[in-house]
Amino acid sequence: MTTNTSAPEGVVEISRVGRIFSMIAVLLAMLMTNIDTSIVNVALPQLSRDLRTTPSLVIWVATAFLLAVACTIPAMSGLADQIGRKRMFMVGTPLFTLASLGCALSPSLGYLAAGRVVQGIAAAMIFAVAIPIYRRLYPPERLGQILGINAMVVATGIAAGPALGGLILVNLTWPWLFLINLPLGVISTTLALIFLPHRQPPRGQYDLFGAITAGAALACFLLGIRQLAEPSTLVPALILVFASAVFVALFLRIERRAARPVIPLTLFNGKFSLAVLTAFWSFFGQGVAFIALPFLFQTAYHATPLESALLFTPWPVVIIIVAPISGRLADRYSSALLAVIGLIIFTGGLLSLALLGGHPPVWQVLVSTGVTGFGFAVFQAPNNRDMMAAAPMRVASAAAGVLNINRTLGQSAGAGAVSMALVLAGASTASLASQASAANIALFVAVAGAALSVIVSLVKLRDSRA
Repeated sequence: MTTNTSAPEGVVEISRVGRIFSMIAVLLAMLMTNIDTSIVNVALPQLSRDLRTTPSLVIWVATAFLLAVACTIPAMSGLADQIGRKRMFMVGTPLFTLASLGCALSPSLGYLAAGRVVQGIAAAMIFAVAIPIYRRLYPPERLGQILGINAMVVATGIAAGPALGGLILVNLTWPWLFLINLPLGVISTTLALIFLPHRQPPRGQYDLFGAITAGAALACFLLGIRQLAEPSTLVPALILVFASAVFVALFLRIERRAARPVIPLTLFNGKFSLAVLTAFWSFFGQGVAFIALPFLFQTAYHATPLESALLFTPWPVVIIIVAPISGRLADRYSSALLAVIGLIIFTGGLLSLALLGGHPPVWQVLVSTGVTGFGFAVFQAPNNRDMMAAAPMRVASAAAGVLNINRTLGQSAGAGAVSMALVLAGASTASLASQASAANIALFVAVAGAALSVIVSLVKLRDSRA
């Protein structure tokens, strides 16, 4: 399919059926990848037993995916502008599908973690082109509606992941956590091949060295932080952290000279930087809770994987309901104030989860997870609005990339914090009590991260009023 000059600038001229099926293709890929960000969390305790590995190591099943996404998004965003967005999508979606099959067939933790890395790289390809594809399919006056549909699909995938994972583990074995991606991937790839329009991309300089150094800095930092808890790997961890600092310095030098930088440094004005920092600490707290709660529910409360997922469900369900309302309120009232209010509620919800005790009633657990999700939902849309509004239109794509990287980086750091807590508490597969204690300690770490986000958000509110 080709473009037509009668269409609005940047929008392709295709049939209504073609536009609908192109949209479905992208939405199915987004649903599939976002389900995979959370579906394995509820299965980590069982994976630890089935693969005969320690709880601190099995967290790599979650961390490897998030790490791969964070490290490759800068490279994939720039590469998509070089090879074309349809080509990128037609590589990313089949690759994610095949990697899911590889994960299902993995005989050990090492193979499974490697498969999750490939999944993360493929997911980064999809994330890099999803919103640009929407903008080519629909005119500007419908973009908000389309992005709202996309946000709903993303939230649905994240919300469905734990419950779907628990349901699968009750009736089937853990490889089915990944095999369910196969029909979604095949349908998405087929629809995209037939209907998704392609346009020859404009050629230009690609900031290859910037993309490589950004990915290397992220990888070294996250891997280094992850290994700081192990006395046997302390020296390699410190080397990795130092290497990360070197790569950051090199990245800054490259970006100052690049004709088309991956991330323009002029983007980081005061308001944008504060919004990014606020989001990081909130996603750190969320990342800790997403990993720690399944361990807490299944060790301290002796819940099954399905029961664990159901106890967690109010959090994402409330986000699906409240986030669109919060976004509309941010257009009418102070988005900075709404963000502060949401973060205070979010921090209080995390604290209530950390203080549940050994045998809380089910209603108390559900209320605590629901309140935590409510606070996060009130915060997220207004803060994202502040972040994107602070970015000039000419660097809007780079700002969206920073938003995506920041979310994944915060969640990855949170997962690493849980792993450190498990190691420091002496948790092992044979000691459910030590795993429960470590998970509870990790929740207090999440509270500390959320409290930091409140402080930064208060600074942002003060600056916005000034």
